Amino acid sequence: MGRPDIWLAGVDGCAGGWITVLVRPSGEDMKITVYRRFAELAAAPENPAIVAIDMPIGLPDRTGPGGRDAENAVRPLLGQRQSSVFSVPSRSAVYAKDYDE
Repeated sequence: MGRPDIWLAGVDGCAGGWITVLVRPSGEDMKITVYRRFAELAAAPENPAIVAIDMPIGLPDRTGPGGRDAENAVRPLLGQRQSSVFSVPSRSAVYAKDYDE
């Protein structure tokens, strides 16, 4: 069931800042909020015990077909949810001036 007195948070970047889903471990209570700054989540009264952020860590110098090895390895394990794993672009792609570059 989980502890009824704690919250967990799932966070992703969005145009307005950080979209956050706060949920109790039991799954019974849930709140969806957009915080303009991440510090607002840290100061939220729910004080989540765990914050899971959907963000790649670092940019690879190169990527192969389908992305990094880790992304390719996990997709088959997720079944119908495998499309939720996005390929992280290479560093040169992120810093390119335009699409052609």
